[in-house]
Amino acid sequence: MMNQPSLRGVGAAMIVSVGAISAGVIALGFIIPDRLFESTVGLVAFLLAVLLMLPCAVIANLYDLRGILRNEFA
Repeated sequence: MMNQPSLRGVGAAMIVSVGAISAGVIALGFIIPDRLFESTVGLVAFLLAVLLMLPCAVIANLYDLRGILRNEFA
């Protein structure tokens, strides 16, 4: 019988995935800024990614997300 990951492990994985998606959107802002910032949707997506990255970074530093992920999924 396989053990299911705890809610703590799933939450850590979600924080990391939200941070990775936000990092991708921020990187697109630096790679193709003309295309991203020519529309309101692109600008809002960029600002939302920056605002989402900040809590992800704070949570990752307050809690040992790397250790949680290693204990749950390794």
